Amino acid sequence: MWTQLPSTGRRRRSTFPDDDGYNDRYADRVAAGRLLAERLQVYRGGRALVLALPPGGVIVAGELARALRLPLDVLVARSFNAPLYPAVVAGAISEGGGLCFNRTALRLPGVTPQAIWREACRARRDLIALVASYRHGRALPSLSRRPIILVDDGLCDGLGQLAAIESIRHAHVHRCVVASPGGAPDALDRVARRADELVTLDCMDEERGDAPFHWRQAMGDDETPALLDQCRLRAIAR
Repeated sequence: MWTQLPSTGRRRRSTFPDDDGYNDRYADRVAAGRLLAERLQVYRGGRALVLALPPGGVIVAGELARALRLPLDVLVARSFNAPLYPAVVAGAISEGGGLCFNRTALRLPGVTPQAIWREACRARRDLIALVASYRHGRALPSLSRRPIILVDDGLCDGLGQLAAIESIRHAHVHRCVVASPGGAPDALDRVARRADELVTLDCMDEERGDAPFHWRQAMGDDETPALLDQCRLRAIAR
């Protein structure tokens, strides 16, 4: 099921403290998280777990988790490019064993399954380091038999989200909900077919569907682990 929530255009002040410039830098992401939370009120205060796809999804998920009074964590996923074609995403991998491929990459001249597999293995090594950076040795909470709300800040090709959904399915969850402000139409269609529910807003560019176009502040893996810690504390203190 795919639900699109119209954007109200209103900008409300975040309840987060301003001493670190949090509001000024990420007010648009905070607002998106709050709007998505309004559409997911059925999960408020229940057994659901909010999982952010870092780096971009952390702030959106943090506000969503705070508004819905739900715990917050991350599920790390990364895409990898086709050999010889750095602009083509060949697939994505996520912690928990999720892996998906872009079949069109295999039809490119000079690209072999073995070469793509080598790129996937390289991405897995990078993924291990990223998980350590975000989780600091903390185990991922149990996902079994509970609703999972997977949050990102936009869907470009949808492959990272598909890999994350596969990981979530391995854990025998009760329900997998994907929440994102928007994305490219093809990516939204792919994710909608694999998730139990896809909730979006109408506030992203349909052609590009990428975070750099929509968000005022880009996010990277260097600063986001610290922001995740802040968001988790705020969710706990809800």
